[in-house]
Amino acid sequence: KMQGLKRVSACFFGEGAVAEGEFHESLNLAALWKLPVLFLCENNGYAMGTALERSESETDIHAKAAAYGIPSEAVDGMDVVAVEEAARRAVHKVREEQAPYFLELRTYRFRAHSMFDPELYREKAEVEEWKKSDPIVTFIGRLGRAGLVTEADMAAIEGEVATEVTAAVDYAEHGTWEPVEDLARHVYAKDTNP
Repeated sequence: KMQGLKRVSACFFGEGAVAEGEFHESLNLAALWKLPVLFLCENNGYAMGTALERSESETDIHAKAAAYGIPSEAVDGMDVVAVEEAARRAVHKVREEQAPYFLELRTYRFRAHSMFDPELYREKAEVEEWKKSDPIVTFIGRLGRAGLVTEADMAAIEGEVATEVTAAVDYAEHGTWEPVEDLARHVYAKDTNP
C-alpha cells in the first residue's frame, strides 16, 4: 500500500485463533490503517478438540469483524465454487478500497487434529455425515454433470497425482540429513547462538 500498488495480502487461520489477542490486534490495526488484507477464517467447528460453541460466545465468526468496521461474510467452505466466487469478490473489494475484508469459510475436517488425537469430542456419525459434502467429491461430480471431465479423465489425473506424490515421498526418504551442527542455524542471532 505504501508503494501505491494494488496488492492484497491474504491471512489464513482457523477459528481457534479468534480467541487469541493477536487476532483482535490484527483486525484493529488493519482497520485503523486501512490495510489491504483479506482475512480468511477456516472454521471447521473445532479448535483442536474443543467445539466452537464451547469456546466462543459469538459463533458467527465473521460477525466479529464488525467490531472493527471490517465488512465480512460467511460462505460454505465445502463448496469450491462458492469459495472461489466469494474470494474473487473480496479480493476485488480489498484491492479497490485498499481496506480489509473478512471471509469465514465454514468447513469441516474429516481427520483428527493430530496423530495423537483420539477424537473423543465428536461422534463418528457426525464425521460420516459431513463426508457427504466432501468438496473434492462434490466438485468432481459438478464437473462431470457439466460434461467437463469424464471418469477416464479423473483416473488419469489421479494416476498422475499418485505418481507425483510417490516421487516426492521417495525424494524425502532418500534425501540427505542436515548436519547436526546446523540444527540451530537461523534459530538464534549469531551472538546468542549456544
